[in-house]
Amino acid sequence: MASAEVARRIGDDDYAVDTIQGGRVIITAPVMLGVAGSDWEGSPIFGRDYLVDLLALGLAYQVLDIQDIERAMGKASQHAGMRAR
Repeated sequence: MASAEVARRIGDDDYAVDTIQGGRVIITAPVMLGVAGSDWEGSPIFGRDYLVDLLALGLAYQVLDIQDIERAMGKASQHAGMRAR
């Protein structure tokens, strides 16, 4: 993936699943995508489809479960409430 592109998809070679300190984890490819000289230089930038793929992998490999998704939705509501202030 070119360094100037947003990470849009997770391919088969872009992740691994492992157990670290007793917990299941997904390890993604360390691609730094922020363009040199930008406000986001050196930062990973993830698009919508990438995040959906990451969620799907988390569920498929039991890193996450449905309760985690519900918890994230609750946190999203909190963030939206703070943003509206």
